Amino acid sequence: MSAEQNVSLPGGAPSFRHLRRMTDDTGLLEHALGRIPRRKEGYTTDDNARALWVVTEWLSPERAKLLTPDDRQRLASLADIYLAFMLWCQRDDGWFHNNIAYDRTPEPEFVSYDCQGRSVWSCADAWIRLPGQQRETAFALLRNAFDTIGRIDSLRGQAFALAACAHLLEAEDQERIRLPQGWRDQLRAHVDRLEEAIVAAFLKTSDNAWRWFEPAMTYSNGVLPWSLLRAYRITGRTKTLEIGLDSLFSLRKAMTAEGGWFRPIGNEKWHSREATSQWDQQPLEMFKLALALDEGASALELAAKRGVSPDLSGLYRSDAAAMQTAAAKEDVRTQLEAAASVEELRQARDRCLAWFHGDNDLRVPMADPSDGSCFDGLRKSGPNINCGAEAVISYLMTEALCSDRLSENRQQAS
Repeated sequence: MSAEQNVSLPGGAPSFRHLRRMTDDTGLLEHALGRIPRRKEGYTTDDNARALWVVTEWLSPERAKLLTPDDRQRLASLADIYLAFMLWCQRDDGWFHNNIAYDRTPEPEFVSYDCQGRSVWSCADAWIRLPGQQRETAFALLRNAFDTIGRIDSLRGQAFALAACAHLLEAEDQERIRLPQGWRDQLRAHVDRLEEAIVAAFLKTSDNAWRWFEPAMTYSNGVLPWSLLRAYRITGRTKTLEIGLDSLFSLRKAMTAEGGWFRPIGNEKWHSREATSQWDQQPLEMFKLALALDEGASALELAAKRGVSPDLSGLYRSDAAAMQTAAAKEDVRTQLEAAASVEELRQARDRCLAWFHGDNDLRVPMADPSDGSCFDGLRKSGPNINCGAEAVISYLMTEALCSDRLSENRQQAS
């Protein structure tokens, strides 16, 4: 079953009412009971950094034109709140405190490297893309966090940091920002080091049957191939492009149901060489897969402009190993290389959005475009009807990544 045959995608931008409902004058609350915020669980910097990314994505010039003036104004006001939250939670040494109680008391915790990497990305992205004076605050946050980049010590935190450093270098090349003196050399050194570390993780764990960075695919998986594909914009290393596409294809294969629709890796037991977990499915995994697919398409376009033809043999190695004849192996290769085309990757990205609208295992809508809410997860028994921060962010970000179809619809109608 394909998304095009079974699901009608919304014809316009989603509402941001639920995002606003989950946000008070302090920041974005973490959890909800149904669609009503549950204040007792408080806030996280993780969620507020993600929310800042959502606002930046939708206020970027290519998407802001799809919004009403009221929505643009609401999102700008939300950006103020999320930036203020992050400014409050950043310590003098540049590290972000993650967990905050509803009474605004910081909760005891160890440093979260994932949170730090995600926050560095969101601040860098906001400095580059947000309009107006909000960029000054985003830059101040980034400047204070700059010296922490070399100490981020988790794979996903490093992936976000790698993407952020590449983003900043590219933005200066495009004359969208001017980096402070000395930053460019440091950023390039970070890109080279982090790219090498993530590639090394892939090479250490992978063989013909398992093409991934870790012994299991767990959570937020798509950020790992995304970061390498993003780094390719700066380094131009063909090996980075190939491993980015190789790992992306492995993730996509692991997240594809027998019927052809996408199935997020369940968080009960994750996905490993031995087994895969179907339930509980998290919206975050669909957003991160869409993110990586979109970047994969852009990377292939860039490679073509550079005259680079990446070796895609890794995309079919595990499948071809089980084939007995040369003809069967070549058939597998042809099919999988076709799946790595620019057009097909963007079609697959749009199928990630279709998951939110019912192209999933239970054929049930997970998101409501009328208020922008999204269920927290999909269980064997049905949706988890709570609509917390991570879920609404995942839905709104996936809508943003797939929003080029809205521009095309508008052009056809005019």
